[in-house]
Amino acid sequence: MHKIFLILIIATFSSSIFANDFYINNIEINGLERIERETVISYSKLELDDLYSNDIGNEALKKLYKTDLFSDVKIEYIDGLLIITVKENPTINLIKFSGNKKKKDEDLLSEISLRDRSIYSRSKVKKDVKKLLSLYQRSGRLSTEVMPKVETLKDNRVNLIFEINESDVVSVSKITFIGNNVFSSRELRNEMKTKTSNLLRFFSSADNYDPDKLEYDKVLISNLYRNSGYPNFSFKSSIAQLIPNKNQFEIILTVDEGEMYTFGEVTIESKFKKLNEQFLSSSLNVKKDDLYNADLIKEDIAVIKNSASTYGFSFVQINSKKDFDEENKHVNIKYLIDEGPKVYINKIIINGNTRTTDKVIRRQLSISEGDSYSKYLINLSKNKIKALQYFSKVNITEEKDEAFDKINLIIDVEEKNTGEASIGAGYSSATKASLQLGITEENFLGKGQQLKFESNLGDEFSAYDISFAEPYLYGRDLYIKGDLYSELQDSASVNYETEKIGFGIALGFPISYDKRINTNYSFYNDKTTADSDATAYERMLAGTSTVSLIGYSFSSDNRNSPYKPSAGYKYILTQDLAGLGGDAYFLKSVIDYTFYKRLSKSLIGSIKFNSGHLNGYNDKYAPISSYFNLGGNRLRGFESQRVGPKTGNSYTGGQYFYLLSTETNIDLPIENFDITSTLFVDVGSVWGLDNRFGSIDDKHNLRASFGLNFMWDSAIGPINFIFAQPLQKQNTDEIDTFYFDIGYNF
Repeated sequence: MHKIFLILIIATFSSSIFANDFYINNIEINGLERIERETVISYSKLELDDLYSNDIGNEALKKLYKTDLFSDVKIEYIDGLLIITVKENPTINLIKFSGNKKKKDEDLLSEISLRDRSIYSRSKVKKDVKKLLSLYQRSGRLSTEVMPKVETLKDNRVNLIFEINESDVVSVSKITFIGNNVFSSRELRNEMKTKTSNLLRFFSSADNYDPDKLEYDKVLISNLYRNSGYPNFSFKSSIAQLIPNKNQFEIILTVDEGEMYTFGEVTIESKFKKLNEQFLSSSLNVKKDDLYNADLIKEDIAVIKNSASTYGFSFVQINSKKDFDEENKHVNIKYLIDEGPKVYINKIIINGNTRTTDKVIRRQLSISEGDSYSKYLINLSKNKIKALQYFSKVNITEEKDEAFDKINLIIDVEEKNTGEASIGAGYSSATKASLQLGITEENFLGKGQQLKFESNLGDEFSAYDISFAEPYLYGRDLYIKGDLYSELQDSASVNYETEKIGFGIALGFPISYDKRINTNYSFYNDKTTADSDATAYERMLAGTSTVSLIGYSFSSDNRNSPYKPSAGYKYILTQDLAGLGGDAYFLKSVIDYTFYKRLSKSLIGSIKFNSGHLNGYNDKYAPISSYFNLGGNRLRGFESQRVGPKTGNSYTGGQYFYLLSTETNIDLPIENFDITSTLFVDVGSVWGLDNRFGSIDDKHNLRASFGLNFMWDSAIGPINFIFAQPLQKQNTDEIDTFYFDIGYNF
């Protein structure tokens, strides 16, 4: 009986302990200086009324240490009271480097993660020491030592000093190959980035010994063999030995070249019926009896993936199976196409847009969060962001999410100057000096809006323009623009001047995925004034017209990319009708068509065709300022506005024109400089005058030219160089074999 009573007492006491003493009733934080109490509680993941145990306390301890905010942490639990005592890591007042003569302070600082006013942490210091050592090792200073030291200051602050003992550069004195017969040792050394030291490399770091660079050299040599018919090539050994009494390494590489093989049978095995295996086979680079080349297999896999994506198969898995025919020294290749795991977009994260709002970038994306993964749509989105011309760099990387079937897209952009307050100066071999003053902002307030208050002054022209455009009205793909402008043209090619003053409004919207309509209305005063030395014909052109004009443009864009396209076409049909008010009556139509096709890896061909006509009606003539002109950038090799019908010293332009340009854009591997080079042939003509001009020769006569065009978006502004040579011209035409213009905004 007594035993039962004792057991009941113990059970009751134990129940009381579990019911009250092992729950957190209060939390006390000690030792805080800069860090908030709530921050500690948040990192510990401990809350009031939570159950507490030693295991839970140890997990909280690890989490607090993991923050790198504290040098010491203690957790105690006493009768429902949780006591967390911390010692905060000090703040770094200053980071110094000593002993570094071969590396600048700013280079070392850019390598490490710690900064002035950041939180000191031993673990971070260790990581930064490794980074500094790696930096020195990459430059061949393998024995460099880095020792971190701390100077304690008041208010829990420290100075962090990295004392550096720089070693001499370890160079490579000799590279020896053993077992090579197909390629000589000299040919193999030419493939390597690592070079041997000599007097000619006194200022080069190519002879510095770097083990990482040596591993990369082995990859380059392996690729050379595997792209030259030797798929079984391998390295038997690679030895880097320090020469006694010298600060130099000798590298000895022993290779096994294997046998030479050619391609045998090439087949495709697909689980997708819609993928035409015969069509895919015809587009493959690997051909029977050709020398084995591993790069061609990689290219074929890319070709098949691109073809699959056009049929809507974004989740394909392609493997190449190699079957070695040892007797005939053939490698039979079979491409296995299977359905890969479906992957979806989880998050789209945008970094680097310090001024441009996220929505401006997101509305250019062809893929959204929750959509299935598509490499084609990701690349299209990247090119659409580039086409905004707001960013100097655009990169999209894919990051695996915790969920196996999801990825995150990380969009990194680098803002560039899109205008703002501007003072511009330019020079053109055709229009001479020019000056631009005002505000031109293509990305106003980072919202993608276009604001322009601009004046352009030159030897032959002056123009003033105030406009504002919103490309996405109310968050929809609805473009609206308002414009006030004044233009004065006093070209040396004619003996009269023209002046326009007016305003315009425009509204644009899509009618399908690739088609768009833009409508516009303009009202302006058009005045032509004859010079004192004008001919009788030119004096007849003088007068003032009030033009009320309504128009539209219809465009269809089927290019594979709006930024440096390599396939597809785009055409624009524009028509303007004057006569809804005012005293000018004319119809003006222009068509622009451009076709692109990739000719090879580095060559992109294009055909550009422009044509237009202008006709008055209601017994009225079109204003002379609305006539078409060629020359300069339009019909290269001829001076601007000095082609076509001519009266005295004046070039009138014409009511009809066409311009055909065939170009080969050379896709140079210098994207960082944003240079586009073009080989071109231009063919065109401008002709046709109304009855005011009498018997002036205005017949259609063909002109043609060929040349080279460089367009460079340089640091001092856009520069355009044209080297052209006329192939067909008329006696009245003025030629211009070299044309350039340069401008600078700041």
